[in-house]
Amino acid sequence: MSIKSKIDCPECNMPIYFESNLLLTGQSFSCSNPNCDVSIALTATDKDVVSDAFNKFEQIRESTTSQTGHHDS
Repeated sequence: MSIKSKIDCPECNMPIYFESNLLLTGQSFSCSNPNCDVSIALTATDKDVVSDAFNKFEQIRESTTSQTGHHDS
């Protein structure tokens, strides 16, 4: 599952858009401001921690949707 998200750039407060699955592969994402050179990426250690968190989130989401009878289309 890929989650599309954004965070505010710590330098200029413009959005940095990223996709969770690409972030976990080591890809970096740049600030949307063309005059800003800030980018984000995960270290090898961070990738494991974030991957575990995404997996736990997916398990909770699947458990909740199966209990309520709602499924993503």
